[in-house]
Amino acid sequence: MARVIITFKLMPESPDVDLAPIKEKAELIAREAGAIGQMQVKEEPIAFGLKAVLVLGMYEVEGADFDGTAAKLGEIDQVQSAEVAKMDLALG
Repeated sequence: MARVIITFKLMPESPDVDLAPIKEKAELIAREAGAIGQMQVKEEPIAFGLKAVLVLGMYEVEGADFDGTAAKLGEIDQVQSAEVAKMDLALG
């Protein structure tokens, strides 16, 4: 089965939002969506103090609904938007 590494990008509503609860909930949602093994959840500076939350996880391609997972991530409190930012084929 093919595996991919998906990067979800979550944008908070403002620079003043506490990102810690967003990161915790995002990792939980990504894990429930079928993430395999170790995950990364990190912040990416955008502009003017605004930071995006990036959630990286490995998934099986077959039967996966990455857009649906992004929609669930977008429902997290104080998240303005969420999208699949990157998809890379996992080798090995």
